[in-house]
Amino acid sequence: MGDFVFNERVRSKKAEIQTLLKLAEKLKDSENAETKNLLGQAFLKKGMYDEAISEFEEAIILDSRVSGLYNSLGSAYMAVGRHDEAVAVLEQAINLKPERADYYNNLGVAYLKKERCKKAVERFQRAIDINPYYADACFNLALALVLNGATKEDFALSVNCQQRVMENLEKAAKINPQYKNEHTSRGEELLKRNDYEKAYAAFTQGQRSVSKPADLGFVIDFYLQVIYNSKKLNSAAIWRHIRQLQDVIEKHPNYADLYNHLGVAYVIMSKFVNNKAVQQFEKAQQINPAFDRAKRNQKLAEYDRKGAQLLFDAILK
Repeated sequence: MGDFVFNERVRSKKAEIQTLLKLAEKLKDSENAETKNLLGQAFLKKGMYDEAISEFEEAIILDSRVSGLYNSLGSAYMAVGRHDEAVAVLEQAINLKPERADYYNNLGVAYLKKERCKKAVERFQRAIDINPYYADACFNLALALVLNGATKEDFALSVNCQQRVMENLEKAAKINPQYKNEHTSRGEELLKRNDYEKAYAAFTQGQRSVSKPADLGFVIDFYLQVIYNSKKLNSAAIWRHIRQLQDVIEKHPNYADLYNHLGVAYVIMSKFVNNKAVQQFEKAQQINPAFDRAKRNQKLAEYDRKGAQLLFDAILK
């Protein structure tokens, strides 16, 4: 039974990848940045980093004003070890939208990968200044301080190092209790013995043990279906997507992106229902061409549909 389930999952994953590759080939000549972005996000979620990088780079050529493209490209670069390039594009993301805490956190991670502890600390601190409840940034700040203790890159960061590390670890654990686990506890003990190198390894392992929000690849797949396969979309599929998002929100109630995606889903449902309404008003007039009320209602529905389309186009940018 176990082998059967495993093989089914493998076949399902393979089918998803083949479908995505076919779609990417079909849309390779697209000049729409959002198309490239969605494809890049889909590849990124499936761990196909080279393909994701290609889509994000093309999207930026098409529209260099979208900060999220640089942030996503930075994540893809880091996944394949291209940290210098990740730093460069993440800096561009911040230049475009300096109020995004996650951009500073991601840039801090890129600097941490390069063992540039001082720069990493500065970026993580900036992320916390923007969002004081950013658990990941608090923990990453502690990590950067511990790594600096091991590499001795910056003397100033070593002043009151252990106290600052513990303060940020405690803050991260208060916001997200999963940050208090057996690995981080071992890291704290190693830190007390001034064994920074082993403490850093333990904290890193502890960070990997923290469960992240559920894989949101299904959201990207849904958006691609809505935009490029809308004829096959029906109310049942939209409601399934809404319920799936609601289930994830129950498990991760403090993840803002989930509520945004749920809002988008309701807009899509509204748009779908509106199209159905217009079809019914048209049918009424086919039966009775003199049905003025149906004609008026159709105009009102079409006006609402234009507004829903404008909203839909805006929220996917």
